[in-house]
Formats: sequence, structure tokens, C-alpha cells
Amino acid sequence: MMQVNQARRTVLMFCVLWILLPGARGYGLEIAGGKLRVTAGLNNYIPYISNYPLEVANNKIQHVILAIHSFNHNAQMVYDRSMALLEKYNLTDSVLVIAPQFLMEKHIADMNSPNLVYWGVSPFWGSSVAKVTPEGADFRISAYTILENIISSLCEKKVFQNVESIVILGHSAGGQLVNRFAVSNTVEDEAAKPAGIKIKYVVMNPSSYVYFSPKRYVKGSKSRFAIPDANTLAEHPGYDNYGYGLKKLYAYHRHKGLTAEKIRQQYSRRNVVHMLGREDNVADSSMSKHPSAMLEGQNRLERGRIYYKHLLEEFGPQIKEHQKLVVIRNVGHSGRGMILSPMGAKNIIGGFIEKDRASKVDMKQSP
Repeated sequence: MMQVNQARRTVLMFCVLWILLPGARGYGLEIAGGKLRVTAGLNNYIPYISNYPLEVANNKIQHVILAIHSFNHNAQMVYDRSMALLEKYNLTDSVLVIAPQFLMEKHIADMNSPNLVYWGVSPFWGSSVAKVTPEGADFRISAYTILENIISSLCEKKVFQNVESIVILGHSAGGQLVNRFAVSNTVEDEAAKPAGIKIKYVVMNPSSYVYFSPKRYVKGSKSRFAIPDANTLAEHPGYDNYGYGLKKLYAYHRHKGLTAEKIRQQYSRRNVVHMLGREDNVADSSMSKHPSAMLEGQNRLERGRIYYKHLLEEFGPQIKEHQKLVVIRNVGHSGRGMILSPMGAKNIIGGFIEKDRASKVDMKQSP
């Protein structure tokens, strides 16, 4: 708890200085107080929040939540929701929460903070088009690479020796990042599995998803998919490019030697929970109306249900061994409502609770 309070005091002090800056005052975004170095040998960093220091050994930590903010870029918000969930189930001692903050140029206007990394193109899909303050010099790195670096460090078990699992969660735009990171990363196979660490991706109410074939849902059918008609293709020939499909992959993918087929193979083994709010069935102003997104459904609830049918068609019923669809009643487009609901808790930290209870039983039974 002392570490949590210290982190919050750090963020508060940082925000006081932030308010005094004219560019920051206009945007009103809280910048996290922690500095997470993104490359070895350089001081370039992104802001982050965590409930425990990332450089101090802590053998009590068994699980990690990587909490991804939404399009508001508010890391404090998703951190607070994650901590509220842990506090509700008395898991703050054994779970590390890390909430990285991926900023864009509008967030750092007039901010004098050398070596702060930010993106010129939305980081949620893995763009490498990044810069570094204060001069705005080119610095190419993907948000996915930063997440991979965090996970790789955890898998080394030098600081947190007893880590067993990592949950990566995100709501709305954060859900878009988690969906695409689950599709794209190689760190799970290269570092997590050899270290015996399980990774779960919790994707909540995103506006769009990555599809694994050029087929899209045929309106009015029960579960039929087909390549869009000639008029649709003529009006929007890039509907299946990366972000929505697997054509024209990003530099991140090319640097890793990832092809569409390799991506399909690794994704079919990923442990993913697709969580939807049953009341998130309205095309509100924050939902993407991009033509490629509209081909995925008319609202987020419909898009999520259709996407799961797409996964069943592409990967067969065996995908249910690794992935499931969860629809939560009486919740709309609310990250807090999703995370703190009983079904949200079950699917985010259910494994943590079972492990925590088992360890306490073992302690009671030991001589």
C-alpha cells in the first residue's frame, strides 16, 4: 500500500507541474510519473504507473496485469480500475500492475521533458512512426516492441522470480491494441513459454478487429462469410489491409519476418477472452465509422459477436480450446463496468484467485 501511495503522490506532483505548462493545460491529460526506458543504452522513455517498483526484487509477485489505456490515453484511469479489482479480491500483495502510457504529439505540446517518446501515428495498431522530445527527432519504435520488452524482462525473472502468468487487458481503443498485439507479437513463443509464463489477452469492446481472411460477414445470414461485392471492393480496395486484415503488414511485422500465414499459426494458439458489454449496442460518436470497420458490423456488440464467428470459421471449433466469447449483462461501453463486473473478475483474475487460495491452503496444511 505504501508503494501505491508513493506512486500516486509522484503522479500528483508531476501533474501539478504539467498543469503549469500552457500546451498541457489545454489538453488536460495526466502524465504518469514513472519513466520506463524503452531501449538499452539510451535514456528514451515512456511514462508508466505501477503498484511496485520494477527494479526492486519482490518474490511475492506471482501474476502481472499489463493494463492498456484507451483513446483517452489516460494510464491512471485503467491503473485505478485494475487496482480496484485487486483490492476487491485482496490480491494486491501478489499481483503487479503495469500501466504504460503511449502518448501522441498533441499530448506533449510545449512540454520540456527530454527523451520522452511519443507517436506521430496512433500507437494502438503498432505503428513505428515515433519521435522523441524535445526536438521531435525521429525515433522509430512500435508500442508492440515496448510491450514485448516489458514481457521479456518479466520472463527473465531477475526481479520478480515467481511470476507465473501475465494478463494483458484493454477496453475500447485499448482493446484494439490488445487484439492486434495478440495477433502480432512473437514474445509469447520466444520468451514467455520457455520461462513457463502463461499469457492471456482480455479484449474488451473494441471498435474493430484484425480478420484472418478477406471474407466478411454477409448481412442477413446466420453465419456466412464471403468476399465483399464488386462495388464495395471498388469503393474501398484497402478494406483488408493491416488493422482490419493481414495485407500490407506494418514495419514491425516485416522486421520480425512475420507473414500472414505465420500470424495465423501463432494466433490459433493464443489464449484470448473476447469480452463484450451487452448494452454496447449503439453506434456512438467514439465508435469507428471507417468503411473497413463498418464491414465488421453496425456496433461494437455486433462486431464482437461476428468476429468470434469469423474465428470459428477460420480456425474451426478447436479455437474454443484457447479463446472464448463473454457477454456481460447490464454493461455498455464502460471499461470500469467491464473490469469490475463479476464476469470481468472471473475472466481477468479468476486464475489468480484460485492460485492464491491454493497457496494459503498449502500454508495452513504445512507442518
